[in-house]
Amino acid sequence: MEAQQTHQLVERQAELAELSALLADAGAGRGSVALVSGPAGSGKTQLVQSFCKQAVNSSAFLLTAVASRAECELPLGVMDQLFRCETLPPDFRRRVNALLADELSANHAAGADPVMMNQPSITVANELRSLLLELSERGPVVVSIDDLQFADGPSLQMLLFLQRRMKSSRLLLLLAELSTVRSPHPVFHAELFRQPNCRKIRLDMLTRSGAHTMIATRLGPAKALELTDPYHEASGGSPLFLSALLDDYQAIHRLAGRLETEPAVSQPAFRNALTDCLYLAEPAAFDVARAVAALGTVRSSVLIGHILGLNTATVEHAIASLTATGLLDAEGFRHPAARTAILEEMPPEARHELHLRVATALQNEGVAPVAVAEQLVAAGTAPEAWMINVLRDAAHSELAASRTGMACEYLDLALNNCRDSRPLAALTADRMRIEWQKSPLKAMRHAERLTEASRGGHLTGQDTGLLARSLLWHGRYREARETLTRWEAHDNGSDRAESEELATLTGWMAYSFPALLTESAGSAATPEPDTCPDSVRPFGRQAVSVLSHLLADGPGDEAVTNAEGILHSVGLGTATLDSLLAALLTLICADRPDRAASWCEELLKEAEQQGAPTWQAVFAAVRADAAFRQGDMATAVKQGEAALSQLPASAWGVVIGGLLANLILATTMMGQHDKAVKYIRLPVPDTIFESRYGLHYLHARGHFHLSTDRPAAALTDFESCGRLMEAWGLDLPSLISWRSGAAEAALALGLKSRARTLIEEQLTRPGTQQPRTRGASLRLLAAAGAVEDRPALLQEAVSLLQPDTGRFELARALADLSTAYHELGDHDRARGTAERAADMMKSCHIPAEWAQPLPVVRPPHATRVASAGPSRPAGPGASDAPGGSQKGRKPVGVDALSDAERRVAELAAQGVPNRAIGRKFFITVSTVEQHLTRVYRKLDVSRRSDLAAKLHVSPPEAESA
Repeated sequence: MEAQQTHQLVERQAELAELSALLADAGAGRGSVALVSGPAGSGKTQLVQSFCKQAVNSSAFLLTAVASRAECELPLGVMDQLFRCETLPPDFRRRVNALLADELSANHAAGADPVMMNQPSITVANELRSLLLELSERGPVVVSIDDLQFADGPSLQMLLFLQRRMKSSRLLLLLAELSTVRSPHPVFHAELFRQPNCRKIRLDMLTRSGAHTMIATRLGPAKALELTDPYHEASGGSPLFLSALLDDYQAIHRLAGRLETEPAVSQPAFRNALTDCLYLAEPAAFDVARAVAALGTVRSSVLIGHILGLNTATVEHAIASLTATGLLDAEGFRHPAARTAILEEMPPEARHELHLRVATALQNEGVAPVAVAEQLVAAGTAPEAWMINVLRDAAHSELAASRTGMACEYLDLALNNCRDSRPLAALTADRMRIEWQKSPLKAMRHAERLTEASRGGHLTGQDTGLLARSLLWHGRYREARETLTRWEAHDNGSDRAESEELATLTGWMAYSFPALLTESAGSAATPEPDTCPDSVRPFGRQAVSVLSHLLADGPGDEAVTNAEGILHSVGLGTATLDSLLAALLTLICADRPDRAASWCEELLKEAEQQGAPTWQAVFAAVRADAAFRQGDMATAVKQGEAALSQLPASAWGVVIGGLLANLILATTMMGQHDKAVKYIRLPVPDTIFESRYGLHYLHARGHFHLSTDRPAAALTDFESCGRLMEAWGLDLPSLISWRSGAAEAALALGLKSRARTLIEEQLTRPGTQQPRTRGASLRLLAAAGAVEDRPALLQEAVSLLQPDTGRFELARALADLSTAYHELGDHDRARGTAERAADMMKSCHIPAEWAQPLPVVRPPHATRVASAGPSRPAGPGASDAPGGSQKGRKPVGVDALSDAERRVAELAAQGVPNRAIGRKFFITVSTVEQHLTRVYRKLDVSRRSDLAAKLHVSPPEAESA
């Protein structure tokens, strides 16, 4: 206890000496009054207690009392404490009891005027003075009263009476009170200070030096150097708070075995000190402290007055009082623990009500929506309609600043409290947008509510577009088509923004989901040409327009310029994602994968900064596509796997087809067939082949079949891909060069003329003047021609292909040129070209055997390849692949069946239903039936049960047995 008092008496030596001098004067017969005042927590009580102990040790007689708020209405409560002190001799106590009993029976009011006394009170006061004088004959008498601000009126009367008659006595009247902006007893103070024997002692907060001394005493000089500044700042120099912070510091050290240099947040000792301080403060101070805690800042006294229903002067006095205690500075609470403790001390219902009042006051002040929304979240409710609007506005502000966490909190609160259908739909759409950035799969939990809102006509065009894109992503085409049909029916062109959004989505669908447009009726079936200049279109429409022109007219420099202009102008966001992707795909289709790669790197950084895994995954997938086209197989695999790590396969929907295509192609070209098989075996949605992502998948799988010596299966995939591209108006070699793949498969099957026809057709398509596309086409045209004609074509191909845009194709062209030189006997040129090819292959991370390609024209296969891959069927519309039958002999029976027909027949012979066969091979039931019709004719059978014998497979009964 002694040590604790020493801590609290830092920088109080002068005051203690002054009191000691007054006690000496009293001992010499010069009685006086000392009034010690200071803010709550400044150490008044400790100073008084320390002095009183010294006085007792010097043989003074001590009478003590402590006033309290609980007894402030009790007449003569303070005087009763003084004269019932255990140190008072028994005969004195009996006399005092009789006096006070008579006085109390006179029905004095506790709030009586401390100046005006009636005759009975004067008589009692004289008797009490006489008792004190008798005591003083034995030695100096110290009468100590703490917390005088809570004293009752009659007791104050007695004290003033005593003061006026003690100048020549051996009495020291020691009073201590909390200093406040407005004195609780102004008349008493005026009378007290009129007398010359009254000394006022004011206590200030500790200086930095005083705080250093206290910390050094408790923790040692070394630790004091570390802690003085932060602890002095947090405590405001209050001895009470500083001592509490040090108590918490030592408690944490004992528990955790570690020392912190910052004040602990919200620890027990500090909380207790805070409660004590606020309890002693003036009544309005507690309420003002709560309002400041709810606001988080002092702000204006007028605003706090509106919140609490207090006048401005009262609030200003309370703020001044709290500032004097060291709790507040100009901004708010000095220590965050204070705010936390004050709010947690409140009953939950009262705290929530306070936050609602703060929110209303802030809204009336016209502050930013985020500040109001913070209060509503703290209240946990938003019962009024204007609050829903504020929460949504605040969420949009947070999203603009890439703070999705708080945006979600605001939207969730609004969703839980909104009862109006239209705002509820808008809030749901906002929530879906945010979740989409994290997980497209999780975001779909909002699809049902948005679909209902769409049916009720409560969705805006932008939100309808969000719903449609989400449904398309996951291959839910029927629902997407219904949503678009409703949108088109309501779009009368009066809202230009909504019409532009619809046109943008329709344009994007024409590229990514063309099957839906060809099946739909209405305006969406064939997007009408727009004569509006690109410069005045919204960026979303402009980006889709650039891509559409490229698909129609082929790539060119203008498309590249326009695409990069969009990428320069558009920032990454939910509303701009499609625009950015369209611009990137334009660059890729325009044979500028190098530029697409560079932009993807920038967008990946931005997506990471915004904490959007979905965007990171999408841009990583596009980056993988660009890397593959550049010939950088290692980067293609790295970026593709990064995309899969950002989003699980189940979250990709039908879009996974494009990502898997790049991974299958890159690992196949690198000779990593086991890896390629792993990607092929990943499940994909059945609806993937109704989108362009299925085209990429078929093309990639075809190359895998080709690389693993399944040219017939490869040709089936390539031709299926080609038929869909032609039907959908996407037959652009720079997008997918399916004819190149089909030509390679035809060459492997010994069908040179067919291969040549395919490449010649490809060279007539838009965009084949681009160096990469034309160079790759010329390489295959050379392979399909006579050996003496190959060098010229291959040399032109080599001159067109560039390492930064088509390194792998350049390496293959060099390898083929080396072989041509060798076959023509030019071994020196063959050797040098082969070395260039090998170096180029190595830079692509391609196995060395690629530099020694298989013969350009392979002999016909002795047996037909029956499987299209390790685990995947051929795909939609599987076509008849050419066989290896000998010239001059017409195949009959089983030999007359195409690969596709044989596969369908074998499953039918095993009892597999037509619908299951269609699902397995991604073809319609109608196509299955057409295949079986031709099979029956060629095998001369009329029933499915006859197929097993013709095909030499076990019938269903045999298998089940």
